[in-house]
Amino acid sequence: MAPVGITRRVLFPSGDARPGGNDLGSEAACIRQALVGSLVQVSEMAAFGLAEICRALDDHAPAILHLAAHSSFGGIHLAQDGSDLCIAYTDLCAQIARARFPPRLAVLNVCDSAPLAAEMSKTVTAAIGWSHALDDGQAQVFTRQLYRSLAERRSVGDSCEDAEAALSGPHPGCPPPVPHGDTGGRAL
Repeated sequence: MAPVGITRRVLFPSGDARPGGNDLGSEAACIRQALVGSLVQVSEMAAFGLAEICRALDDHAPAILHLAAHSSFGGIHLAQDGSDLCIAYTDLCAQIARARFPPRLAVLNVCDSAPLAAEMSKTVTAAIGWSHALDDGQAQVFTRQLYRSLAERRSVGDSCEDAEAALSGPHPGCPPPVPHGDTGGRAL
């Protein structure tokens, strides 16, 4: 349970962008732009390491953890000592489970992250992951609309559906992400 009065926060940790050549900064900008005027605070952590996530969750007590990173072979590319380090999904979930104030929603804009979302939904109320690869443009379109809807106090499920509809316009062949957990409540 998050502390009272500080639950309108988003924590945006991004992994090492080098392996996939991702533009993760633009995704963070989409979140900030979608939340303008909403009084939701966004905190960013670039190229974070596994040991930092638990402390960051406790320090920020976010309602939403939005993770953007490259993934391969069931792992997520984080950073350690300035170098790329691929971390197993189970190790990331274990660190998040250790947090005193786990988020209510985890948005995992990571290729093939549906298994990570399923695992993470055991710790957080709801998680959204992708069952396929996605590119920066798809992640940005989805993210922008998701946060607009969340800021309007729509449920996680309705916000995800709104974002899927926005995604279908410019990216008609892109399968939607997969929500896990209880998506009937609001995240903000």
